[in-house]
Amino acid sequence: MARSETNLFQHLITVVLVLILLLLIGTFGYAQIEGRNWFDALYMTFISFSTVGFQEVFPLSTGGRLLTMGLVLFGMVVIAMLSASVTSWFVRNELLTKRKIFKMKQEISRLNGHIIICGGGNTGVAVINEFIRAHKKFVLIEEKPEIVSDIRDHYPGIYIIEGNATKDEVLQEANIEEAGGLISALSLDADNLFVVVSARALNPNLVIISRSVEPSTESKLYNAGATYVISPNLVEGTRMASVILRPTVINFLEVMMREEGLSLRMEEISIPPHSSFNGITLAQAQIPQRTGLIVLAVKHEDSARWNFNPGSNLTLKHDDKVIVLGEAEKIKKLQTLVQD
Repeated sequence: MARSETNLFQHLITVVLVLILLLLIGTFGYAQIEGRNWFDALYMTFISFSTVGFQEVFPLSTGGRLLTMGLVLFGMVVIAMLSASVTSWFVRNELLTKRKIFKMKQEISRLNGHIIICGGGNTGVAVINEFIRAHKKFVLIEEKPEIVSDIRDHYPGIYIIEGNATKDEVLQEANIEEAGGLISALSLDADNLFVVVSARALNPNLVIISRSVEPSTESKLYNAGATYVISPNLVEGTRMASVILRPTVINFLEVMMREEGLSLRMEEISIPPHSSFNGITLAQAQIPQRTGLIVLAVKHEDSARWNFNPGSNLTLKHDDKVIVLGEAEKIKKLQTLVQD
């Protein structure tokens, strides 16, 4: 329980106890001073400390009037305490929420090379899980408040913007100008199309991956500026067939990609121009010997083809993509080496 909620709970308990005490004092006082039955005394106590202004149930003596004055005074104090506590809690939480949102927006404005995820549905959550495992910076845009609340509960600390991803101002709030990529995982193809058009206009160099439910929308998304278009129906069909045709391979990939306790990953490493790996062969780079990783494939920047299981005499060039397989820590080591 949050500290502010704990304080409110403690204040409410205090007020309830004081109210019960006032009821007991007033009921006992009226019964003894005025010689009335317990129910009349209790009713008189209620209308006194609540200050509703009803007529007295019975004529009051001087002692009864003094007791009534005390009940009214303390009743007003207790009610004021309750009102102040509740109001303070709401104001404090409102200010705290606004402060957190303001701070988050400032942090988002300083991001560079991050990924923007549009849509917090099942597909978006799957992407979030992968990015968290890979320690990748990202900003989620989701329009529905209930989904935003649910994701904040499950993934505290991530950057979330509550808004419509098809609007330019929302994408700009996610700092799209400095983003490295965008994933549009909205449920409607029309919305994904709007996102792709807006994102491409705001950042011409952005890598844009879009979801496409209908096959007829795929070409429109590419024409609108999408770099890659993923059709869940096609992916699911291919995966289902693969499970039957090559179950052992699929089982291996499932374990490698989803097993929580297993750090084995397949990763893409890019060779920067200033890297010591630029211009040397794989034999000279000694990636397996220095990192323990397996080199699966290499793709030259000026070629559309992949070199699978490349030979040791293959020369690495700047902007080459090297696909390696191994543990996460070893991949981090290679990423550090290629930067030297």
